[in-house]
Amino acid sequence: MNEVQLPQGTIRYREQGTGEPIVLVHGLLTNGELWREVIPRLAADFRVIAPDWPLGSHRVPLGDRADLSPRGSPKLIADFIERLELERVTLVGNDTGGAMCQLVPSTTPSASAGWCSRRATPTRNSRPKPSCR
Repeated sequence: MNEVQLPQGTIRYREQGTGEPIVLVHGLLTNGELWREVIPRLAADFRVIAPDWPLGSHRVPLGDRADLSPRGSPKLIADFIERLELERVTLVGNDTGGAMCQLVPSTTPSASAGWCSRRATPTRNSRPKPSCR
């Protein structure tokens, strides 16, 4: 597990592969392990980065002054991208992580090249279609 220090605190992350970067953004009450089956598939062609975002299942607390509001969380993602010096990043979000991906360009327009989100599946037999930009 890798770690990076941001102004808000420490973020732990998994990384695999090389090429254009994809940053995975999980939703509430989970962590980067959510992507454990997706990472190897994407890593064949991309540099895949799966952080443990501070959304309820992270092990390292952020600082007392970290802003985890709807405006602060996308800024955290943008700061992470900047700290790792990533360029032409594609953000991939699941559930509430998808909403955060959509907000990143509003806080830091240069932080990502595109995003893709997948909403939560309401039933076992339905297949939601991802929306990408």
